[in-house]
Amino acid sequence: MTETATPKRFDAQIVKLLILRFAGTFGSGMLSFAIGLYILRRTGSALSMGISLITGPLVAVVLTPFVGYVVDTMAHRKIMIAAQITTSLGLLAFALVFHAWPAQYYPELIGLIIVLQITDNFLGTALTASLIQLFPTSRLQQVNSLNQSISSLATFLAPILGALVYTVVSIDVFALIEIGFELVELACIMLLKFQPVATEGRTDMPDPTVTPAPAPDPDPAPRESVWANFRTGFHYLANQRLMLLLSLSSAAINFFFASLNVGLPYLLVHTLKLSNPQYGVTDAGFAVGMFAGGLLLSVLHFRHHPILISFRFIALMGGLLMLNGLPLLFHWPNAVNVLFYLALNVASGVMVVLINTPIGTLMQQLIPADLQGRVFSLQGMMSTLLNPVGTLFFGMLFDRIAAGPIFGVTGLILVSLTLTIIAQMSREKLLERPENQVPEPAAESVTESAAEA
Repeated sequence: MTETATPKRFDAQIVKLLILRFAGTFGSGMLSFAIGLYILRRTGSALSMGISLITGPLVAVVLTPFVGYVVDTMAHRKIMIAAQITTSLGLLAFALVFHAWPAQYYPELIGLIIVLQITDNFLGTALTASLIQLFPTSRLQQVNSLNQSISSLATFLAPILGALVYTVVSIDVFALIEIGFELVELACIMLLKFQPVATEGRTDMPDPTVTPAPAPDPDPAPRESVWANFRTGFHYLANQRLMLLLSLSSAAINFFFASLNVGLPYLLVHTLKLSNPQYGVTDAGFAVGMFAGGLLLSVLHFRHHPILISFRFIALMGGLLMLNGLPLLFHWPNAVNVLFYLALNVASGVMVVLINTPIGTLMQQLIPADLQGRVFSLQGMMSTLLNPVGTLFFGMLFDRIAAGPIFGVTGLILVSLTLTIIAQMSREKLLERPENQVPEPAAESVTESAAEA
């Protein structure tokens, strides 16, 4: 291997991944925007809109054990290809059925949401678990950061262009347009170069230094069932104190972040009376911040443990949360309010990237490859469960209590919770244990050089 081969290969790999992520996030974002707007305009019912919003999370919870099992026992490339083909066929079927029976649009859209949630779960989990097969360990932070930036850019652009397309085409044509984005994803998946990763619990990875036996084992071990597979992942998470603490704290933090998702639109539109364009400008700040945060993190190299970095930014995020009620005290004109919330949302977007990426990268490095599907599915389930609960809880609060005190108390609780978790990790010395340390990039480089020699 030449010295320039690895960087060129890395560049090609990451370009394919970024195109894949942009096409997927942008296409699904446009379609989700169109579905939500279509249901809202046709039904005029908040309940109908709410049912469509909770359908995806409920499906995700039910799928949790099955997604982890499939991702940890099958080739990731095959899972992702199958997910993309199924998505495209589902979109085509919806377009045909909607065209034939437009009056039954609501059950047809709910059915489409279910299909898309199923395929997205398999695709997203398989892709996350595949990053250690696609890139060197020392590159994961950069890859995750750029991945976050491109996804944020797609999230920012999707509703803008989605609104324009929605005015000129029907919802069934929208589904056909989405098939084009799915095919771009499929092409990128087929072009990605996957490398086998040695794992602790798998025996299906060939060892090039060992001559294979002439005949297969006459008494192979029985294949693990779905529930046994799920219990193995749950047992791993329950016995890894640091991972369990991170998963539980992440779910709790998502619960408190629901106050921002529910309360900020309510505060800006109903209390401060911002116009639709003004609200759109402030909302765009969050995606801009995430895009900037991803670019920033892709070139930063922190000296402290990734967990400490993430939790310090969570504490700062709690402080930003408390500032959301500040304009209520000063009665600023709307122009000043727009600038204030635009700056606050940009800062919040940067914080989210600096919170999520270091933790996600560390878990990709530390969790055995054959367990990543189950562990990431379990984490997603816990976050998914508490997000709707937080949405309902804070929704009721904002109907009864002024926004300022809610944001102030919630931010204070978040800061206190974060500092408590940091203190608990310090008392248990969780970040000092060898199994919780980040692999050294230098050691990896030495190994690669020795192998080439």
